[in-house]
Amino acid sequence: MVALEAFVSGSAYIILALFVGTLVAGSFVLPGDGPAPLRRELLSCARVLLLAFLVVAVFSLLVQGAKLRGGSLPTLEILTRYVLRTQSGSIWFIRELYGAFLLLIMLGFMNGTNPARGAPWFLFLSLPLVASRSLMSHAAAVRESTLLVVSADAIHLVVTALWAGGLPVLFWVLWRGTKRLGLPLTWAAQTVARFSRLALSSVAVLVLTGLYQSWVHVQSWDALFGTPYGRVLLLKFFLFFSMAVLGAINLFSTKPQLLKAGSSGSEEPLLRKKTLRRIGAESALGFFVLLVTGLLTVLPPGAHSRHLAQATATSHFHEEKKLEPAEGASVKILSPREGEVMEGDQVPIHFKLVRGKRGHHVHTYVDGELMGMFKSEKGTLTGIRPGQHALEIRVVAEDHETELDATDRVHFVVK
Repeated sequence: MVALEAFVSGSAYIILALFVGTLVAGSFVLPGDGPAPLRRELLSCARVLLLAFLVVAVFSLLVQGAKLRGGSLPTLEILTRYVLRTQSGSIWFIRELYGAFLLLIMLGFMNGTNPARGAPWFLFLSLPLVASRSLMSHAAAVRESTLLVVSADAIHLVVTALWAGGLPVLFWVLWRGTKRLGLPLTWAAQTVARFSRLALSSVAVLVLTGLYQSWVHVQSWDALFGTPYGRVLLLKFFLFFSMAVLGAINLFSTKPQLLKAGSSGSEEPLLRKKTLRRIGAESALGFFVLLVTGLLTVLPPGAHSRHLAQATATSHFHEEKKLEPAEGASVKILSPREGEVMEGDQVPIHFKLVRGKRGHHVHTYVDGELMGMFKSEKGTLTGIRPGQHALEIRVVAEDHETELDATDRVHFVVK
């Protein structure tokens, strides 16, 4: 299930990035005197890519529903509850509606209209579709400085789409322009130069936002090297660094050679092939970066997975382990109430937490099994099967291991 979810998520990233890349190329990368047919082709590709994104988004909904049913095909009731009762489901629905609205606008764009006039507007309208993915990401689950973390994640996603999504489109534009339309190297040099300015600013922003997000979601060297999330993140760092190296080669070698050949009026077939080969290699790395990003979205953040592993190890013997003194800490379960009957496999919880001297967050157990950790006083337990259950909440110290003698327990029923 994780592999399928990662594949669907990565596919959505790639398609949406290519969608943005086509609009970037049609808006700003192509020289102003570039051929209008090429811009029209880019807009046609953008419409197809947007439609493909909407289709993949439906598959992602089915995967989420299957997760809620333990891997089984989801029912319409499960999907409806996910869309209407969860934040991620609501965001999915809004994004799908917005994407469909944008597609209708693009389909209604008259073919006879100057494409150079419409492409920048479509690019501007596409950015919320990319940025809103952050509202469904790990960033949205961060309880401290949430607005800053979500904003950094949104900027990171947008800039990634501009760069990694723009590179394959640049490759196609150069191939199409020089080989099929017979445009000179002067035109190719101008196109590469315009994209280089975008790439330079993108790399700077990606480094800043990427380092900040890594610090938020990993927080330690142990989590970076010792968790699946951290190791996949290291792979993403390697791919990004490789892209940056190829980008530097294109900036300091390919671009000057193209400009020199263009200014002299020379048409060198070998230079054209070398340019396409280098940009193609950088584009391929960009695809892998987007796939790895999709995998990161389905893995628990490094800091969380490390702490959860520690807490799970503790939960295996939490009945035998002596609780430490509460020192002023306490917790009171407000919802569900004792004996309350719940519907569905998602159980919202609400509790009042007094941290005292040592309390930091709580561990929630259902029938003795650790189900989650919460810093805020509200949350949702997912995947709860029908039947009678016992919910226990324990106050825990900052080390995620020391459980305090500050607990509360209720019984509830799921039907």
